[in-house]
Amino acid sequence: MIKMQVEAENDKETEMETETEMESEMHSFSTSTSTLVAEFKVAEPKQQEQQQTVCLTVAEKLRRFCYIGTFDVPIFAPSTLDLRVENHFAILLELCAQISQRELVECLGSVLGAGNAEQLPRRDEALLVLAVFLSTCRDDKERTAARGHFPLLVTSGKDLLLFVKFVKRVQSLMKRKTPFSRTIRKAVIDWYKLQPLERLLELWSLSDCEYCTHRDLLFHCHYTSEKFDMDILAALRLIFTPPKEVILWPDHLHPLNNFKELILGIAQVRLAQKPEEALTIVQQLHLGYQHVPRILLTDPQLLNILLPKMTYDQLLETWQKFLNVFKVHRNDQRNYTELFFEESRLRDANVEPIRLLIQESRLIKRNRVVTRGVLPAVQSTFMNNLYKRSFGLNKANGLRLHITINLEKCYIAKYLNGRWRSVKYLDAVLAFAFGYYKSESQVNVQIWYDKSGKLKPLPWTPTMTVDEAKACCERQQVVKIKQTLTDVIDNALNDASITYDAFLVLVPCATRGNPKNNSDELYRRLNEYRQARNPNAKFIIISLRENHGSMAYSKERKENILELCGISEQMPRLINAFVNGKFV
Repeated sequence: MIKMQVEAENDKETEMETETEMESEMHSFSTSTSTLVAEFKVAEPKQQEQQQTVCLTVAEKLRRFCYIGTFDVPIFAPSTLDLRVENHFAILLELCAQISQRELVECLGSVLGAGNAEQLPRRDEALLVLAVFLSTCRDDKERTAARGHFPLLVTSGKDLLLFVKFVKRVQSLMKRKTPFSRTIRKAVIDWYKLQPLERLLELWSLSDCEYCTHRDLLFHCHYTSEKFDMDILAALRLIFTPPKEVILWPDHLHPLNNFKELILGIAQVRLAQKPEEALTIVQQLHLGYQHVPRILLTDPQLLNILLPKMTYDQLLETWQKFLNVFKVHRNDQRNYTELFFEESRLRDANVEPIRLLIQESRLIKRNRVVTRGVLPAVQSTFMNNLYKRSFGLNKANGLRLHITINLEKCYIAKYLNGRWRSVKYLDAVLAFAFGYYKSESQVNVQIWYDKSGKLKPLPWTPTMTVDEAKACCERQQVVKIKQTLTDVIDNALNDASITYDAFLVLVPCATRGNPKNNSDELYRRLNEYRQARNPNAKFIIISLRENHGSMAYSKERKENILELCGISEQMPRLINAFVNGKFV
């Protein structure tokens, strides 16, 4: 009996221990399950955020380089120096090895195409990409296929010579003995072969044609061993022939007899020592500004013949020199300046106010030391009047813009830094902000007004002139603000009446309002706006008094943010290209 009781008690203890173990296991299982659920709930938004992050492709990095000259960060800092191959060769070599010729041709075709001329700042970067690819690609089929598109990508003689200049530098960096590879020689020969006769003659007729460079290029490419059409070969030999020999009309120019009068006339103009000697020929052959050597452009009578045919860009390139030529002849000078103010020509040329502001500032030197007393009033110059007249005459791009401006009193009277130190901060603000306000139909202009970081509308009206808009900015009397970039997006999210395509922020420097000195928070808030309102919205910062980037940007993801430093004539083109998705 005692034994049976002991066994029964042991069985009860065993059952109780088993139940206790099962309860503890259930508790631990429920705890681990709840922990996993909590971790999953925490990890879920992180996974969603990672899914929303899109990395840059190789083609997108190359396209960004073609527009703003950088691969990793979306910062444009204008430079007056020529493009240095050494600074970008290592990265270009790596990227060109990762991209196929089909993707490269598609990328460069969209950049160098004729329809993109109004949005591409310059062609140098794109031609450098093509030079590196054709000089370093190791796949024969890929290289040959890309060479077949060469005449379509290189569309002018200037493009060809610039491309060749980059190729020579690449060959030197690759430590090769020859200035051109076999692929480059074939591409250059094909370019000359496929050019229409009229285009080759136009190339020769330009006064800035680099004849010696074309001659050396063709000899380096062994053009004498190639088969050309008779008229094309005669046009190429015309490029080499000095004007004194052209007038004698040697036998190798006989295939060009149909153009003999024009060719002889241009040759005689080049041999002229005085403007009076070229005057009759220019009138008879209806030659343009591009055909006359610059040394002859010192006679008012000759200029009066050329001016009606000149484009607006040519007028802007030569206005300082031509004003000096007309200095004695007041009537001719007045007629000359009236050409700039013709509304139809100004509207067709689509000249942005910032470009005219920079043109006007070229003749101004800011004195660092200001003497005491009453300063004399600065007389309004011809280019300053044109700058004020240009507002509202630009082509509308159909953009819905949210513009935010820093109008602190301490910055309004200051000047910019760097190259354009004669331009005031407020004038640069007006050239961008008021220029878009007058040309676009849906523009909301806001300013920071106190330390809260909130925004309020700037009371501009469509009928205002630029002087009235400037006075309006000065009357705001903003003393101190909290310049937070994310408040710009908050202001737009709270406004349900309009959806914006782009945010344009004009500040002295964008470092303020970014305590961590990076773009993470701004990128996150912009993504919220893109998801809620417009998936194609962009954020553009213009740091007017800076010459370098103001924060750290991601080098891999698409942030849809662009920072422009200082001022440049190319900035309106970059803004339009960025908003229209030409690059990221």
